[in-house]
Amino acid sequence: MIKNLPGIVRSSVVFLSAMLLFVPGPSNLSAAESVATEEWDITADKLTRFDQPASIVAEGNIVLVKRKQLPPPSPTVRSESSDWSTLLEEEPEPTEITPADLEEEGEPHYRTEITITADWAVYDIALNTIKARGNVSVITDDEQLYADQGEVNLEQETGVFKQATIIRKEHDLHLEGEVVEKTGFKTYHIQNGWVITCKVEADETAPWSFAASDAVIEQDGYAVLKHARFRVKDVPLLYSPWLMIPAKSKRETGFLLPELLSSENSGFGFNLPFFWNISDSTDLTVYTQYYSDRGYMPGLEFRYVKSETDRGLFMGNYLHDELSDESETAYYADTEFTHDNQDRYWFRGKADQDFANGWMTRLDVDIVSDRDYLTEFNTGMTGFTKTNEKFLGSFGRSLESKTEDQRTNTLGVQKAWGSTSLAAELLAINDVRDNTSGNSPLWNLPSVDYTGTLPLETFGDITLSWDSSYYNFWREEGVGGHRVDLYPRLSAPVPLSQYLESRAEIGLRDTFYVVQEYGDAEWTEDTTQNRALFDFNAEVGTTLMRAFPLEGEAGRSLNHQIRPFVEYGFVPDIDQDDLPRFDGIDRIGEENGITYGIDNFFNLFDGEMEDREFAYASISQSYSLLDDDSDEPFSAVNLQVRFQPIERLFFDYRTDFDVYGEGFVRHFFETYYSNDRGDFFELEYYFDDGSNDEQINGMLSTYLAANWRTELSFEHSISEGETNEADFALIYQALCWSVEFATQYTRTDTAFMVVFSLANIGSELGFSY
Repeated sequence: MIKNLPGIVRSSVVFLSAMLLFVPGPSNLSAAESVATEEWDITADKLTRFDQPASIVAEGNIVLVKRKQLPPPSPTVRSESSDWSTLLEEEPEPTEITPADLEEEGEPHYRTEITITADWAVYDIALNTIKARGNVSVITDDEQLYADQGEVNLEQETGVFKQATIIRKEHDLHLEGEVVEKTGFKTYHIQNGWVITCKVEADETAPWSFAASDAVIEQDGYAVLKHARFRVKDVPLLYSPWLMIPAKSKRETGFLLPELLSSENSGFGFNLPFFWNISDSTDLTVYTQYYSDRGYMPGLEFRYVKSETDRGLFMGNYLHDELSDESETAYYADTEFTHDNQDRYWFRGKADQDFANGWMTRLDVDIVSDRDYLTEFNTGMTGFTKTNEKFLGSFGRSLESKTEDQRTNTLGVQKAWGSTSLAAELLAINDVRDNTSGNSPLWNLPSVDYTGTLPLETFGDITLSWDSSYYNFWREEGVGGHRVDLYPRLSAPVPLSQYLESRAEIGLRDTFYVVQEYGDAEWTEDTTQNRALFDFNAEVGTTLMRAFPLEGEAGRSLNHQIRPFVEYGFVPDIDQDDLPRFDGIDRIGEENGITYGIDNFFNLFDGEMEDREFAYASISQSYSLLDDDSDEPFSAVNLQVRFQPIERLFFDYRTDFDVYGEGFVRHFFETYYSNDRGDFFELEYYFDDGSNDEQINGMLSTYLAANWRTELSFEHSISEGETNEADFALIYQALCWSVEFATQYTRTDTAFMVVFSLANIGSELGFSY
């Protein structure tokens, strides 16, 4: 192909010499002449040589093929064996192959690098150029060029082609133009042409394209277009006097496709990202976002990837919001937002770093200016939804819910040694509540947890396990301090019967406090406190199992395991009123009760291998022996059921039934289905009588026809009689482009969006209104 024309330069002298050597006489050659050199095979219906100027003319069915001889295979060894060596299972003796053996084995092998065809061509020996016309083509492994006519300068590696088409395998790049000029080894200049980054069949109208009166194309860079028109089926939809689009095989610095936005609250918006390829492992994206009713909202996104376990992604946005003003009474009345700050921002990031000897660090940053920001800026390139998808895809960790008012920021270090682990963490809270209680959130500066399990084989089947921790609780206003918690436990099986599975465990917990006062807080108890208590747990159960062969399915069976059990737990009543309250460890309630139930497992087996879980059912209840619970000692009956009739369909149901007349006090139902085509369906229902909360959530994605797909999701509060959020999208997916018609409803806004996605283009081209 054209980008490989240096090969033509290298072989031009050989080509000329061969033509002069094999072409006898001063003028015409016989029909269907062929000439072969070390690198080229040339055939044509007619070959003619001229002396003034020195040139060669080829006519009719011209084919020029550049071949490269492949190196011979590396010397290997032959294995010679005898009947004795085979019987004795001995290794055969190797015999080295010589170059003479290779020559005897076959002829040299060649690989075709360039194929040039035309109806007529002239080679100018003095100028070192080739002119061709009529069905001109230049074909390589990476690129194809077709033109009506063209001229190639072999020495400068340049050329000009008329009515030309270029097809690259990389990114399926397709270029066409009235005049295509090869300006360098990897660059082109196109006049009155168009470009598309996907395959287009011959005589087929491109589904979309960027047309331009003048364009410069770089293979590993961008396409810079003047008077650019974005077209769908040759119908122009958008115009830009200047546009740069990525037409490259690697990341490079430049502008990405813009994002056009419009909403009732923000007005018209525009976001033109600029991508800076700092190095092979780091890059920076600058978001130049602007809202007509709010102002300028710049953003940054920094990424680095050193290895699979060493990566980071950090983003930040800032807005001096012209709507966040007390005079904008309509804005607050319509949205019911409560923030009053004009300086609004959101900084977020995650990083993973693994060190030698199993040490791992994890960093999570999430700092937002107000409680309304994430709800209000939920869509777009830098919105909550897209950001959350980026973090989940890159790190496997998502952000907290956009409605969470206390956002955690952590830096953790951890290491595991077999059955023991050590974890240390710094935790800071970004509190966006309107806090009037006087107590700010607790930070951990730091926290250290050391847990493990150790079999004490010297004493039989006894196992030692422990949870130990140190926490330094700090807060800007309120009571904090230091806490050391030690919780070792001993457990061992109890030999009641060979048909019973029984185990007992006893634990001793000692917790030590040093209380500190921050701000105006006052602590009336002793600043040093200690709590010691023990607990005891025991369990007895048995397992019964039976396999039921499946009719008509040889070797398959449904295995049913039923496990009744009884558990006893005891924790003494300890006075803890003089202790500070930091988390659940600081208040351990009295316990003296029995829990009993039955677990059922249904698994499908294919011969000796477990196929999958088919169903699960569990029912349990507790009985309290405490005096305070003597009037109503029985807990609610808890029922859990899971059913998976086919591999990608399951139903989950959990409920609590009050035995003292209240009936069912809690329900949770979930179902999910997916298939190989990409369809999926999910539905959740939740009801809690205690909190008077009833909610239903759903999500659906399905293909309606060959290229049409629809997506629907909603969150509806039945208890409040209001839909919190609903999204609907209708998507048309073609071979190299897609268009999405979407609508999004929230309590504070309704938006309609049309988003175009183009194959191999680095960002989405979209607008909403």
